[in-house]
Amino acid sequence: MNPTFTHLEFVPIDSYARRDGFHWEIPELGHSQTLKHPEFEAVVTHQAQSLEIQASGQSSFSWGDLRLRQGAIPLGLPFSAGPYEVRFVSLNDEAHPVTPPMPPQVPHWLAKSIEGVEVLWFAHRVAGTPLNVYVGGETGVGKEVIARLIHEWSDRNPGPFVTLNCGAIASGLAESELFGHVKGAFTGAESSRMGALQQAHRGTLFLDEIGDLSLDLQVKLLRFLENGEIRPVGSDRTSHAEVRVVCATHKKLEDKLHDGTFRTDLYFRLASLKVEIPPLRERPIDIEFLSARFSRDLGKVLDPAARRRLRAYPWPGNVRELKHAIERAAGMSEAIRDILTERDFDFLVKQTLAHFQVRAREAADSPTGGPEISGSPAGLSIAHMERHLLVEALRSTSGNRKEAAKLLGVGRSTIFEMLKRHRIRREERYHVA
Repeated sequence: MNPTFTHLEFVPIDSYARRDGFHWEIPELGHSQTLKHPEFEAVVTHQAQSLEIQASGQSSFSWGDLRLRQGAIPLGLPFSAGPYEVRFVSLNDEAHPVTPPMPPQVPHWLAKSIEGVEVLWFAHRVAGTPLNVYVGGETGVGKEVIARLIHEWSDRNPGPFVTLNCGAIASGLAESELFGHVKGAFTGAESSRMGALQQAHRGTLFLDEIGDLSLDLQVKLLRFLENGEIRPVGSDRTSHAEVRVVCATHKKLEDKLHDGTFRTDLYFRLASLKVEIPPLRERPIDIEFLSARFSRDLGKVLDPAARRRLRAYPWPGNVRELKHAIERAAGMSEAIRDILTERDFDFLVKQTLAHFQVRAREAADSPTGGPEISGSPAGLSIAHMERHLLVEALRSTSGNRKEAAKLLGVGRSTIFEMLKRHRIRREERYHVA
């Protein structure tokens, strides 16, 4: 069922934009209407999953990095028109941006937040191009799932989707795994074997942890990307394959470019298009949505306090860690109890302390230094431990809630909620013992 969006709201993003609170009523499904704003005019048609916009006169609009005069905007996703961000307005809180149609029989990348749905639509757009793609994001955000969706949405979906984790291959076998080998090429090569590039002919090859490839193998991969040529280990013959490469890494490849461990020319070949997946802690709506779904799949329901605890946790392992946490809490709860409470997730607070201590050590070891959080005193209850961590973060950032949120790895909204819940007075945020 499609969400019910009733209006478009023009929100100024530049200081010179008029602040008149302009709202425009979206026409009924299947109908068109002219949108007239002092700085933007267009004919808008309400489609099943999008608004088809045809700009008039000198007007244009932007969605993502595209500047358009005509195009379809998925329902619920904001776009820009001149000095305004144009947002969808709903009469109820249950309306979420529309996601692209999911292909059957493959894992789905689930999201309800604007940030998450934007990732899906961008991946959907990317799939329609022949270009190689780099998928960036932390461990556990679902990079392989996005890579598989790009393959399934593309015209290559009749062909194979092959995966290769570059970080899990012994250095001596990496070339063989990628390019294949012939019988007798090395000790133990009792028969010829096709490499991942040949296996992915006319399909997609997903190279996970691409940053772990050695420099000499990077040269050979670059040569393949330039001419499609494959020479198996131990062979003097070459063959060709036509492959789209989607690669990923949990570490930023840009950092490896700077320290010289990844080739710049290969990076630009691989990252013709880049899909960046934001971490789960920056998508609180998705924490709510996914935790409810994972709980429901196990026959459980989260109470309000449990949902607050899950929102407050920084999720360094992202969706994978969230799913495991729900499974652990459900497994340890009583079989006859359907409701998961805050106490079922007490283990997260202890993990939070360990996570914060690691972040503090990393900050201390960095060249620029940074604020640190002291360890929690022994014997504190779970609630007092959480309060202690919040107070320490605020003190170490001189009461700056935005910086404290960064230090703790949580959203600013979570900081406000924790301040209210723990009743932390203003003087506590600045006092240094």
